[in-house]
Amino acid sequence: MIIARFPLNGLPTSILSVPGVGNFPAFSGQKYGKNNVTMASRKEIGPIPPGRYFIVGRGSGGRLGSLRESVLKHIYGTDRSTWFALYKEDLQIDDNVFIDGVKRGAFRLHPVGPRGLSEGCITLTSHSDFDYLSKALHNTTMIQVPCSSFKAYGTITVW
Repeated sequence: MIIARFPLNGLPTSILSVPGVGNFPAFSGQKYGKNNVTMASRKEIGPIPPGRYFIVGRGSGGRLGSLRESVLKHIYGTDRSTWFALYKEDLQIDDNVFIDGVKRGAFRLHPVGPRGLSEGCITLTSHSDFDYLSKALHNTTMIQVPCSSFKAYGTITVW
């Protein structure tokens, strides 16, 4: 199991620390919300809210999910099938979380894309770093997520 930490330091780049694997430059959020914990409740701008997240496989979603993924890969040059989902450890472990009464979700762990955006995902600045971390995640022993039917590669604590 991988155990990682990601501080929201208010700077353009922070470090995703994964003991035994490495330290990876990353960011969450965009514009004035990038790595800014006070903006965590702002959709599309703020970073991933503080807390502990399970790193889980990311499904393609729905009947046309794989077709949509293929189109997005062609248009944006990003292979979303390699991304990981981040599910917050809260009363209902799923793809959504409420912070200050605002519903946020679809948090992912992925490499930076051509547009350099993060709408709250943890975004590694290097594709080779993401590939290295992805390999480590896929080679770890998975854990059962409490009160659920799925397993996780590990956890990321955001603070």
